Amino acid sequence: MTHFSLSDASRELIQSVFAEMMQSCNGITALVVSTVDGHALISRHEAVIDDNRMAAMTSSLLAIAESLAKEARQNICQHIIVQNSDGLIVTQRLGKSLVLTSMADHKTNLGMLHSVTRVGVEKIISRHKQD
Repeated sequence: MTHFSLSDASRELIQSVFAEMMQSCNGITALVVSTVDGHALISRHEAVIDDNRMAAMTSSLLAIAESLAKEARQNICQHIIVQNSDGLIVTQRLGKSLVLTSMADHKTNLGMLHSVTRVGVEKIISRHKQD
């Protein structure tokens, strides 16, 4: 099990990036940073979701995607995209131990959500290194 906690500065940084992401992609309904082994660390959401359940399911999905990538000899899974009748879910690795999961409504463009998620991860990593 990964033991991971966020400092106050890291929490402020992530919340700031979350605000930027929600501003640049209006359809985002939820954002969750969790550990790869399924523990929610920080979130922001418009919709009612259970962060801990979402983190646990994301962890399970990531494990399956990792196995699929290894079986296909394609190394480490970087993104998971789930397209549903009522919306989209994009999960991206955030370093080695964390993932960022973005959820959006059905009106949101998949490419836009994927791009905003990727940029959000890049901002968190680059700004965190500056601190």
